[in-house]
Amino acid sequence: MLVSITTASPPYKVSQPVAATELKKRMAATPVAARMIDMAAHHSGIDQRFLVIPDGDPNAGKKFYSNGEGYVVPDTRSRMEEYERWSKTLATDAVERILNETNTDPARIDRLITISCTGFFAPGLDQFLISRFGFPLSTQRTHIGFMGCAASLIGFQSVLSSMPAASTGHKTLLVSVELCSLHLQTESTRDNILANMVFADGCAAALFENDSTQHGLEILSTSSYLFPKSSQYMGWKIGNTGFEMILSSDLPKIILNDAAPKLMEILEDHGTPAGRIAHWALHPGGRAILDALQNGLQLSDEQMHPSRTVLKTYGNLSSASILFVLKEILTNVHLKRDDLVCAVAFGPGLTMETAVLKAC
Repeated sequence: MLVSITTASPPYKVSQPVAATELKKRMAATPVAARMIDMAAHHSGIDQRFLVIPDGDPNAGKKFYSNGEGYVVPDTRSRMEEYERWSKTLATDAVERILNETNTDPARIDRLITISCTGFFAPGLDQFLISRFGFPLSTQRTHIGFMGCAASLIGFQSVLSSMPAASTGHKTLLVSVELCSLHLQTESTRDNILANMVFADGCAAALFENDSTQHGLEILSTSSYLFPKSSQYMGWKIGNTGFEMILSSDLPKIILNDAAPKLMEILEDHGTPAGRIAHWALHPGGRAILDALQNGLQLSDEQMHPSRTVLKTYGNLSSASILFVLKEILTNVHLKRDDLVCAVAFGPGLTMETAVLKAC
């Protein structure tokens, strides 16, 4: 049972027009690249994003991608140092909130799942959180790394597989933190422009409990699907100056023509056909991605509202995004008992991860 979700955002908020202006400077944009940046901003479906880098804040003193003499390109080590610092800060904020809001004793956490594709350090975030909050030293730990935007739903698979064997009251804490702004790439390619104008930073914590008396969302089923011969459409490589994104412009077409029909087939096979799904948590990868899903699944504007709201307010938070959308549903949507919720996200591969949940 998913009983609660909390989120944490970094302190620096940047609007899309400001981000576009800054990006043109940093990418030494040609007129053609400048028009691409403006188009990416205009068609993103995003109003603002939250970032750990202060570069978009005119009042900030020290910045990450510039110094007193001009713009700089930090190496991967420098970016990972910032990743460790900020991931601990945001995860502490989100976990502290969820423990307080649910009145959960840290000693009752049996399992901890950490998720990220934007950085690494060891000992990792799992060991930091165990020490910081006093979780049992016997807490079972799983880290899901470098699996992209769909990773949190892979975490749901792990939760579902462990819950039947767990005793009543068993608590699992899932924490996703993504700091995409640490991987700004300034070569004026289409992939870089799109990534720089869509991705953002944030953290979410989700608490699961094996207790049928709790109110929340029960995970009924999860599924994975790897689309054949699709590895060229989405990728994430480690470079000398951060991580480098591969993002095909064909993705919306693939989602419309291939992913949406496959998803409907999967839901039918699980006994929860699309027509029975009352609410949809769709990964807000960008406006074109959501448009493709809405058209392919024939969803109403009301059903799309939670996903579009998260995209508009936060941008694409990679694996944390789906948790932000589920929180939006839990907080601002009227859920009736037994309503079905379908969560969908995509990752490198190209993979599609889904989870069907029931309101209780």
